[in-house]
Amino acid sequence: MTISAIIPVLNEERSLGTLLDQLSEIDLVAEIIVVDGGSTDSTIEIATGKDKVIVVETVRGRAMQMNSGAEMATSEYLLFLHADSKLSDDLIHELPSMLMVGKPGAFTLSFDQHHWLYRLYSNFSKLNWSVFTYGDQGLLMPKSLFVKLDGFKNIPIMEDLDLVRRIKLEADFCKYPAKIITSSRRFQKNGIVRQQLLNIIMVMVYYLGVSPQFLSRFYRY
Repeated sequence: MTISAIIPVLNEERSLGTLLDQLSEIDLVAEIIVVDGGSTDSTIEIATGKDKVIVVETVRGRAMQMNSGAEMATSEYLLFLHADSKLSDDLIHELPSMLMVGKPGAFTLSFDQHHWLYRLYSNFSKLNWSVFTYGDQGLLMPKSLFVKLDGFKNIPIMEDLDLVRRIKLEADFCKYPAKIITSSRRFQKNGIVRQQLLNIIMVMVYYLGVSPQFLSRFYRY
């Protein structure tokens, strides 16, 4: 069994290289598909020439980018990742056992900076609830299941929550304890409390039926 890693990108020159280097050293990862949505920095140049990397250019939109990458993938398993993520050592070491389990799932979130609010947020990510499962936690799943579900819906935001909810109707979804490390840049830019309140409000109103198209006005990719 092998994994195709799929990474949607848009101006990720600051962080992408580290993740690509990590993935290229994992034997189970057969290919790394970087799907660019119109970067104007050196993102494509960084990805081009990296071991196992395939660069795809498509229209901007995280859902559409990930669907394009999945369509090209040749492995039995798909691993969707954000470009500003890093894989912990335990996640890398436990990937073989995750494939043996064979269940779709996400990972436990950790941050690249220390703050008690980050730790609190990380603890919530351990809960196997759709409302606490987002794209920055990564998503590992059999390609056959992804195809059966017709992939991500072409919506501008909340595509990760939507897919997780649909997965849970079809399969036993896991929240793996292995940690994936994400960037705290958005929290640092907007303020930890302000950013988290925005996240909570956005999810709440989405579950109340507000359209992703409307919500995308307040939360940019």
